[in-house]
Amino acid sequence: MGFLPDFDEDVFISYARNDDDAYPQENKGWVARLDEDIGRRVAVYLDGKKPLVWRDPDIRPNEDFDTKISRRLARTATLLSILSPSFLERPWCLRELEEFAAHAARTLGIHIDEEKSRIFKVEKVPVQRSQFPEPLRGTGTYRFYGPDPENPRKVHEFRPLINPDDARAYFKRVDDLAQDIAEVLKSMARKVSASPAAAAAPPLAVYLAETTADIDEEASQIRRELDARGYTVLPPGDLPSRAKDFREKVRDCLNNCVLSVHLIGRDYGFIPEGETEKSNEWLQSDLAIERSQTERVQLERSQTERVQLERSQAADFKRLIWMPIGLDPSDPRQKRFVQYLREDEAAHAGADVLETNLDDLKTALNDNLQAIRDRKQKKASPPPAAPAADDLTRIYILCDPLDLVSADLRALRRYLFSQGFECKLPAADDDEHEAPRRHSENLQDCDAFLIYYGLGSSKWFEAMLRDFWRFLSRRPKPVLAKAVYLAAPLSPAKEDIETLEAIVLRGADPFSPEALSPFLNKLRAPARGNNA
Repeated sequence: MGFLPDFDEDVFISYARNDDDAYPQENKGWVARLDEDIGRRVAVYLDGKKPLVWRDPDIRPNEDFDTKISRRLARTATLLSILSPSFLERPWCLRELEEFAAHAARTLGIHIDEEKSRIFKVEKVPVQRSQFPEPLRGTGTYRFYGPDPENPRKVHEFRPLINPDDARAYFKRVDDLAQDIAEVLKSMARKVSASPAAAAAPPLAVYLAETTADIDEEASQIRRELDARGYTVLPPGDLPSRAKDFREKVRDCLNNCVLSVHLIGRDYGFIPEGETEKSNEWLQSDLAIERSQTERVQLERSQTERVQLERSQAADFKRLIWMPIGLDPSDPRQKRFVQYLREDEAAHAGADVLETNLDDLKTALNDNLQAIRDRKQKKASPPPAAPAADDLTRIYILCDPLDLVSADLRALRRYLFSQGFECKLPAADDDEHEAPRRHSENLQDCDAFLIYYGLGSSKWFEAMLRDFWRFLSRRPKPVLAKAVYLAAPLSPAKEDIETLEAIVLRGADPFSPEALSPFLNKLRAPARGNNA
């Protein structure tokens, strides 16, 4: 039995046999290697529960499809197609795809939570999107190829055992794909076991514009960060290849979003069928401008007719346009597009144009979304009542979910409680909507903040430290104290941590109250208006 009790298998890999090729330096075929790597990485994101991944390397043309494959596909949760020209030429591969889609539509549906597709596609080599079979249109693409080091105008599939430069890109794609498969499996499990309950408020949606292959990795990082913070990212998959359908889909997605993000690379992208010149990137930029202009008109009307009674989601819409430092377009058409974005007033209206590193884009993105969340929450909330007198000092302890059961953290909390302080903790990370909401509330409401750096990763720690200066610096309510508590397991990297953002406390193993003294002295200082 697979991860899901109602299915026998978790993932079926459909592929053309000659795509499972191997060079002499490789100990197994390309598809066999991906099969093994995907299984291992999906298990990581299923909390160690190993998924059942299957493929049939022994299919013969004269075998009975109904008895060998069809029934098994009906009991499989997700399908992964290895897309290539060979795949498109194999009737057997196309039949597997159609058969799975038909079974999926009759059970839980092809899409889970209205956006997550149970069908995934890996492009081993480039394929024109106009050639995509119908069930693969609109699904996300995981490209396992890149520019050929010897000829940048050509591409080659990633072969990590042959070319060390391919290894990082290959495993990054594997990790992205594994996270998404695991998320679909978890969503399917929630859907099967869900009991009737009041619907939660939908998360804010962000339009992440489809971009070109040369900045796939940057786009993937932005998508992951948005996912981790509980936002819905649209479009959920590839956009249509025909211009009319392309525009309809983009407009539909933009109308549900509060912000659009456009990452611009050196390549020009594809031109949808029926469009004479503009690439997919350019068209998405135009449609985002259209959305912004239309809603400014609506806002002016609402202000005239209803003053401030109705300010819709449209009022919050913002565009972020990002280009890497030193961008040098490879195509004359892309040069014109980049020049337009840099210089045209229409492109700048309602937008921030950034030519900087990716971390600065992440900061701008989080700042804009937090401002939108704050405005929406303020509009949705009734005027606050006058606060009652409250002498409690509340400390928000930011910790990784793995530390929530730590004996060291429990001892630290008990000590703070004995000293008269109320401690708040993050929500468990199994609730993707509750965790970001509680995190935001604690950052707004608590009096002091302590990052408990135990089992969290270095990236987690950096994200928490960024939240200090992103969100706390502009709070109207003063912050009494901020600290970083370095807990076990200790490491040289932790010992080297220094920051002016907060007091650095070097914890002992086991916990010793003396380590907290600088933090508590700050809290007990008479000048409580100090914004530490």
